[in-house]
Amino acid sequence: MGYVELIAALRRDGEEQLEKIRSDAEREAEQVKGDASAWIERLRAEYAERLASLEAAQARAILADAESKASSIRLTAESALAGRLFLLARSSLHHLRDEGYEQLFADLVRELPPGEWWRVVVNPADMALAARHFPDAEITPDPAVVGGLEVSEEGGGISIVNTLEKRMERAWPELLPDILRDIYREL
Repeated sequence: MGYVELIAALRRDGEEQLEKIRSDAEREAEQVKGDASAWIERLRAEYAERLASLEAAQARAILADAESKASSIRLTAESALAGRLFLLARSSLHHLRDEGYEQLFADLVRELPPGEWWRVVVNPADMALAARHFPDAEITPDPAVVGGLEVSEEGGGISIVNTLEKRMERAWPELLPDILRDIYREL
């Protein structure tokens, strides 16, 4: 083998090795690119999952806050409505005086325990009615009393309020839920 052939063989060998190195490098570069792409994809998926979790947590917090505020607004509105309904009901008590009031007054008197009633407070329109039931008592008119009566013993030891207003006030906690239920049903 001569010098020229040796150089040609070495050149071919070198080119083959160079081609092999280049081919190996490209294959390795493709492998690195593929690994990097897979790693980036895993990171994207992981961060997307984290972001979705954070968004869901934030949405839950915002909804909980909104529900709390809505509940507070609802309670405030219901409280205001209850106040207005109470005033409306109280202002309607005078209708109980329209028909059968004399019997109602007598029933309220019968509910009183036995006693020496010294003072009786009634609506000015009930003065004669009270005098019939309590002939020995001091009858005092009070326009603030819509109906019914307040009685007290001498010295104020025992005092009983059996007015329409007081009865409604005592019954109001039981009446209000039914009234509200009817209103909501109509709405």
